[in-house]
Amino acid sequence: MIRRHHPTLAAVALAVFSLLGSSAALAAPGVDEPPVPGTPRPLQLPAMHDSALPNGVRVIVVPRADLPLVSVALHLRLGAAADPDGQAGLASLTNTLRTKGATRGGKALDATQLARQAEALGGTLEAVTNWGGSTISTTVASSKLAEALALVADTLMQPTLKAQELARLREQTADGLKFSMSDPMALAGLAARRAWWGSAVYGGSLTPASLARITLADVQAFHRQQLRPELATLVISGDVTPEQGLALATRQLGGWRGNRMALPQARQEPASPATPATVLINLPGAGQSGVVVMAPGVPAASPQRRVAQVAGAVLGGGYSARLNTEVRIKRGLSYGASASQEYQPVGGVLSAATQTNHPTAAQVALLMQGEILKLGTEAPSAEELGARQATLVGNFGRQVETTAGLAASVLDQVVRQRPLTELRQFAPEVMAVTPEQVRSFAASQWPASALRTVIVGDTAAAGDSLKALDPKALQIDAAKLDLDAGKLSR
Repeated sequence: MIRRHHPTLAAVALAVFSLLGSSAALAAPGVDEPPVPGTPRPLQLPAMHDSALPNGVRVIVVPRADLPLVSVALHLRLGAAADPDGQAGLASLTNTLRTKGATRGGKALDATQLARQAEALGGTLEAVTNWGGSTISTTVASSKLAEALALVADTLMQPTLKAQELARLREQTADGLKFSMSDPMALAGLAARRAWWGSAVYGGSLTPASLARITLADVQAFHRQQLRPELATLVISGDVTPEQGLALATRQLGGWRGNRMALPQARQEPASPATPATVLINLPGAGQSGVVVMAPGVPAASPQRRVAQVAGAVLGGGYSARLNTEVRIKRGLSYGASASQEYQPVGGVLSAATQTNHPTAAQVALLMQGEILKLGTEAPSAEELGARQATLVGNFGRQVETTAGLAASVLDQVVRQRPLTELRQFAPEVMAVTPEQVRSFAASQWPASALRTVIVGDTAAAGDSLKALDPKALQIDAAKLDLDAGKLSR
């Protein structure tokens, strides 16, 4: 009989260990191991050529020849900050409706035909409205630049604005609003805006009631008011020369004539909060509670803006930022906590936000309030600050790496009426912020008396914890919430 020899377990383990050791010795970075970090490259922005046509259209051409792509964005000042009282969402609805039909070459095209023309160029029409203005844009191969500019211009300047398209858009928008009004985090954001800004235009948001009040005549009137060359800015970024961009702009927009209507102005009311420091909104049946804690921000043109950005990033600008560390990592009270900032000409606001179980909503609110206040007494370490600065610069770098992101960054400067040269200073200014500047800013800008908190959730499921949070809190049933009013009330 032949006896087979079976190696012992120890021998097998030794062989495997030896094999792994040999492989490790021969491991190649990027194949067997993570790639070796490359040498950091300085953030470099292309030249920005800024000029104006005789009729007042501002033309900004940003050449980038590394890819055969180009982005075209035609922007009109007057955005949501020009919405009349009771008609929040008018500017946004008007701009979106422009993409639902336009006259081209003497022929009226519906939404489908317009979309097909954009697709034939290899792009899509994007309609974006913010507080400062409305934009129609697209990104295509550079060989299609002339056709893309013509399409964007016709869409913005010659929309059909038909009643049936408005009815369809209204129905789609209403469906989205139903979700927002039933989602605790979305509703908390809407209520927090009204609680902070009060009756100012920046406190408004599109609601089912304001949507119902906007008529086709309102949309057409807003379009006529907004459609004037002196309010327009054209940005072309990508594989194009300044001469080509200006020539195309002149050919397409040089004959545009304004109207004699009074030049409309955006509203600029400062924040006027008229509610208690804490607002509790009861949303029966909600799965979780949405929590928003707000603190004063700075105006868009403030010399403190970079310090404010870094301070906000220390609080909520990444997974390891302070809010997420305290709420999620240490305590597991949420899937994530973050902070964002809004900068308007008249002021700003920091909003810390998260979603949590009903019984822990009060605890989470206190934690976020505490982190905001603690930043005024505990400056970030050099390592902590460096991580958050790197995040800010990295996010900015990724945005301007694309032609569309570059155009959006340029338009952000236009909307804020700031010099384009500021874009080049973003990285060095962010990196120059010191820990003490962050601490000093937080101490002066975010006192306890200035904080405001909004919690939306099933208050019955939360138990007594919410009552102890603030005995003077304003309590509202979500079914009776009126976001169109100048202030939140029962």
